[in-house]
Amino acid sequence: MHSAPRQFLHRRPWFARTLRAVPFLVLTFSVSFPLYGQVAITALGTPVLENFDSLGTSATALLPAHWRVTAAGDTSVTWANPANLTATSAQASSGSPTSGGRYNWGQSATDRAIGFMTSTNYASPSSLLAHFSNQTGTTIGQVTVSFDYERYRLNTSAASINFFYSTDGSSWTAVAAGDSGAFSTGASTYGFGTLVSSDTRSFTLDSLNLAAGSSLFLRWAFVTNGSNSQGLGLDNFSLTASAIPEPSTYAAAAGAAALVIAVRRRRRPLTVPVASPPGRSPTPGA
Repeated sequence: MHSAPRQFLHRRPWFARTLRAVPFLVLTFSVSFPLYGQVAITALGTPVLENFDSLGTSATALLPAHWRVTAAGDTSVTWANPANLTATSAQASSGSPTSGGRYNWGQSATDRAIGFMTSTNYASPSSLLAHFSNQTGTTIGQVTVSFDYERYRLNTSAASINFFYSTDGSSWTAVAAGDSGAFSTGASTYGFGTLVSSDTRSFTLDSLNLAAGSSLFLRWAFVTNGSNSQGLGLDNFSLTASAIPEPSTYAAAAGAAALVIAVRRRRRPLTVPVASPPGRSPTPGA
């Protein structure tokens, strides 16, 4: 019954050697080409941090594995878009850069930020994206997010950054608490050595109900304009996940609140009206 396959392998030793090599090839491929695109949230209450300092001073620095940038001028933003990019196109730590691009900004070789500056050849808007996966083994109810908006160039064109989140990487929900608002404008000035400005945002995305294994995507849309663009960056990112409170937690909180109210009521002085004897006027205040 099995003689034919054996004869085939015996007559064609190259085929047998190929079959024996398949596991090695698969292992080599998986080691050499790791899965790209998400960072695991492995524990509740433990911050996931990114300060981009690993980028160094390369103009074409690779972004951290769970971060991407969109092509210039992309307004139909999705995480899976094959046109998205995983490296910067320019870097600046000093001088007076004017070219538009995906910037590896920095104050030094070990203090970096990711951002953009537009020009006549590099359109706005551009988005910075991040992908996180819930690997805690439980449902995530909310995440607290914080980061810094850093400005490396002041200029005359209007500029702003808007924040969004998504659970599928294509349908985005705007969150005003994460927006930069309109940056001030002025004559061209650079912030190397001392930033033009730095603004921290910290807020909570609640009612997420992210099941174990599900995804969370974050997006920062940088809106800068033309050849008089401002230079903006993102730095010092932190995300901390929390579980959904159990119903018993709500009940305990409600019970505690009711007890406090009852105690406060008991502590109020009790005023009892005193009846006056016949023929005598009531005492004022009685």
